[in-house]
Amino acid sequence: MSRQNDKAQIIDDAQELVRETQLRLDRARKLPDEARYRLQEELNALRQGMKREDLEYVEEVSQTVRQLADEHLAGISVKPAWQEYAETVGLAILCALVLRAFFFEAFKIPSGSMEPTLLKGDHLFVNKIRYGIRVPFTTTFLMRFAEPQRGEVVVFRFPSEEAREHVRKRREEAAAKGEKAVECILNFDEKDFIKRIVGLPGDVVEGRGAQLLVNGEAVDRTPIRRGPVPDRSGRTAYYYLETLGDATHQIREDSPPGYDEGHDFGPITVAEGHFFAMGDNRDNSADSRCWGQVPLDNIKGRAMIIWLSLEDGQTGEPGIRWDRFGMAIE
Repeated sequence: MSRQNDKAQIIDDAQELVRETQLRLDRARKLPDEARYRLQEELNALRQGMKREDLEYVEEVSQTVRQLADEHLAGISVKPAWQEYAETVGLAILCALVLRAFFFEAFKIPSGSMEPTLLKGDHLFVNKIRYGIRVPFTTTFLMRFAEPQRGEVVVFRFPSEEAREHVRKRREEAAAKGEKAVECILNFDEKDFIKRIVGLPGDVVEGRGAQLLVNGEAVDRTPIRRGPVPDRSGRTAYYYLETLGDATHQIREDSPPGYDEGHDFGPITVAEGHFFAMGDNRDNSADSRCWGQVPLDNIKGRAMIIWLSLEDGQTGEPGIRWDRFGMAIE
């Protein structure tokens, strides 16, 4: 019985040796051909010895295989498949977390507030390192590189507490005048917003009719076209080319030129460490005009490029907007 156990053990050890050495050999991409052929011959010989159950021969060739493996396959290990898969997946998750924490983050456009620059269903990458490096998953900066500039499109965490206070004050002011405040936002639990920076700290922002003014100067805008509203309602939208800082972009208004009622706001002085942000779809955007200003620490990064654009079927046929792939966001 003991001899049978010894025989089974020798064969089992040889089988494991063949399995492990063959895997290491297959992974040794830079191994010289002569050494590869020699090892493969010895492995094949060991397989034949196990088949014949020639234990003496198996032990002799096993010793040779071990010596050759030590000489030519040092540093090439074989791990269980589950371990390799786990390590690969773990590394991929770690890389994704590092990229998301410090460099880039994906963002999906949930509404039409940035039309025509960004459409509902656009998926874009946000450059998170543009303004500095933060403690991962917090709003605390470790190092600052730059501050948002006028005209840049940014993604930011909605300042819910400041917004609540701002809206509360507006309601009180309206009530004191015997008026009813215009409610422009209902959900203060929103997470991320995307808007365009209009006012920097210290700027005075004002709306007179359809004209936007920054520090008393009218922002350049030129009518370029009119067309149907993307929601297929049959209404007409009016498009302008606007220049803010170094950025020239399109904006949309739903009121025809000359009908500017309800567009007035301000003047509003932008607080230190805050920014005044507006949507490019000026008549359909809940932004700094109604809920207040954006703290610098809430700004996650600058919108960079569209990597996917999906039509949801509400404004057109469901499908992919291929023409928007790779579009830089101006």
